Amino acid sequence: MEDDRSLRAAIARALTAAGFSVTEVGDGAAAVAALRSAHAEVVLLDIGLPFVDGWRVLGEMAHGRQPPVIIISARGDEQDKVRALDMGADDYLAKPFGTEELLARIRAVMRRAQPPEHPPATVRANGITVDLGARSVTREGVEVRLSPTEYLLLAELARHAHEVMEFRTLLQRVWGPTYADERHYLRVFIQRLRRKLEKDPAHPAVILTVAGRGYRFGAVGEG
Repeated sequence: MEDDRSLRAAIARALTAAGFSVTEVGDGAAAVAALRSAHAEVVLLDIGLPFVDGWRVLGEMAHGRQPPVIIISARGDEQDKVRALDMGADDYLAKPFGTEELLARIRAVMRRAQPPEHPPATVRANGITVDLGARSVTREGVEVRLSPTEYLLLAELARHAHEVMEFRTLLQRVWGPTYADERHYLRVFIQRLRRKLEKDPAHPAVILTVAGRGYRFGAVGEG
């Protein structure tokens, strides 16, 4: 979803050559229509779309289950990155970028959306149940809808329940080694998870911050 025709065509050629099936749209209204009518594994979304801008498209996607979203934008400042992540995007790639970097980002978000080969156990904390085999999360028995990246972050915490997961470790395991210092990614996604999981997000009881070192799923000793 890119309004620059030449860039859109170049991206499409690169993705097709890499084995992807590509649907191209050049404005926000067409993007909304395409997302409603087609199943996408990954969405590349430009913020500066005509008619309906990328922010509105991203906001529309947040109302239901959504594929992983990578924002591609000429605006690369942290404020825009945080806004995009907070609205539900999984990654943010500032222009200009190379084909190999784009393909690497796409592969990374697709890996995060895949179930593990050897499903582990079910983990519970403060009314939240994370079924790591079924990749499902419930709160007091009611399903909680998470994006692929939200789920992967929660699953990483749940697999190490009651242990402190350091910031850099979480960033590297969930997003990859090049994200070790991208602390704003972690802050935004933890906030998103708390809004969905915590009874009182301002006073978390499920995902705890531990002395500026990292995060922990569940209280010590809780089963």
